[in-house]
Amino acid sequence: MSSLGNAALWLAFLTAIFAVISALIGSRGDRRWVDASRRAVYAFCALMIICVAVIEHAFLTDDFSFSVVASHSSIDTPTFYKVTAMWSSQEGSLLLWAFILSIVSTVSLAATRHKLRDLVPWATAVMMGVAVFFTGLMLLGGDVNPFETLAVVPVDGSGLNPLLQHPSMIIHPPMLYTGYVSLTVPFAFAIGALISRRVDAAWIKSTRGFALIAWTFLSIGIILGSRWSYEELGWGGYWAWDPVENASVMPWLITTAYIHSIMVQEKRGMLKVWNVSLIVASFSLALLGTFLVRSGVL
Repeated sequence: MSSLGNAALWLAFLTAIFAVISALIGSRGDRRWVDASRRAVYAFCALMIICVAVIEHAFLTDDFSFSVVASHSSIDTPTFYKVTAMWSSQEGSLLLWAFILSIVSTVSLAATRHKLRDLVPWATAVMMGVAVFFTGLMLLGGDVNPFETLAVVPVDGSGLNPLLQHPSMIIHPPMLYTGYVSLTVPFAFAIGALISRRVDAAWIKSTRGFALIAWTFLSIGIILGSRWSYEELGWGGYWAWDPVENASVMPWLITTAYIHSIMVQEKRGMLKVWNVSLIVASFSLALLGTFLVRSGVL
């Protein structure tokens, strides 16, 4: 199964590169390349589904030949937590990010199939550029490949960290990551609007839903995280969170400002540069928060 996962991840990496190149070529006006880049995004999504399915199957079947399974699960780990163990690791978190990115990219391109023709190629290139980074990091970044196998297969695994055996584990990380990753769509379209010199409200109307999704999921994730930290880590109260939870507050605050600010642009045509700056800041802080949490700095 690890060979299947590795093959799917490499194909996803190469497909994302092709999507970037074809989108950039298509930005010159050739619709065939634009359509090719869109189909490549769809293929990328399918490949990421395969990757996640392989990892989840490995956890559920106690396949300890996978390094990530041996390190974060055991025979005695409840099935409930075996499902969630994927995103308890750095490798699984990167895979989860890429998986969610593939979904939001597919949905956004399907929704704008007949809209913003001069802007979509640039947005596709940006979204798939992010995909190239994360899939490349898993493949070429050293010990963060989720499909890495062990030379000697242990009889049992190390088990899941007791602090992570909490009901919030099944929903808290996916909520936060969905919030983080959903910011990629308005960010990508904002960059596309700048490059194509279309900073009117058209790109905002097409991506407002993703901004609201990001804000909603970040809000839920922060609330669940505060509860989790309060119960498991005992930081003193809901507002005395641990640093990991605080990493998600800054993009949430900036996204809140962005959602309010875009209404001014839509109604009065003002704050165009400000809105682009806000969404760039939100996405940058989302990346920074992910790095701080998953790198072990915090």
